[in-house]
Amino acid sequence: MWKYKNYELPRDLPLILSALLWLIYYEIMIQSRPLPVIFAKIRETNVDASPALSTEQTDIILDKLWRACGFWMARVLKNPRPCLRRSLVLYRWCKKHGVESKVVVGVDKDGDVLKGHAWLYVHGQVYREDPALLARDYTVMLEG
Repeated sequence: MWKYKNYELPRDLPLILSALLWLIYYEIMIQSRPLPVIFAKIRETNVDASPALSTEQTDIILDKLWRACGFWMARVLKNPRPCLRRSLVLYRWCKKHGVESKVVVGVDKDGDVLKGHAWLYVHGQVYREDPALLARDYTVMLEG
């Protein structure tokens, strides 16, 4: 097994490639469906029948998936704001593996401009974001 940036190759290739496919899927869905409909569809995802993952295993896989989404969004899809698509991909993965999670969409007003941000809660904790900053800067508009 070859290790590169905490990925174990070739074992992690399906995870890395699935990130790209799900990002493309959610890019299309965001253009054609309202977010509550997308959230509902993810909540309907059947839980994988494989044995439950430990919290440590879940954290490792989510980190790999987070980084893969960031790579694909920046380098291939050329989208500098990956938060919503990445959150949807991670939320779907969590639902598929029976991991307690929810995705949140918030907005902030910067002068006359509204800016949005999406983030994920895993096991009741904000995932890879500063909760104080989110609470200070964003008003929650939607939870899934």
